[in-house]
Amino acid sequence: MSDKHRQQQLFQVMRQKHLGLGTENTTTDEWITQVHKDTYYSMASHSAMLEYLTLSQGDSSKRITELRLLEKMCDKPPANKRKLPELP
Repeated sequence: MSDKHRQQQLFQVMRQKHLGLGTENTTTDEWITQVHKDTYYSMASHSAMLEYLTLSQGDSSKRITELRLLEKMCDKPPANKRKLPELP
């Protein structure tokens, strides 16, 4: 089996395990949005990280912080503010 074929198989296995991995057609903005969502979910699902965020933000309970993170995860990403220059 060639190295290229083996790498393609490994990539397919990793894509099945990790949905946010993307494809060769994934844009930079889509990838960044997926990384943000994964980060928010990871912080909300790890108890120690959630407790640290709760204390650092001054929230009254871990549940409030968890809900805030999940809302951020589900929010629509902001529109791209960059504008392309118009051609003459």
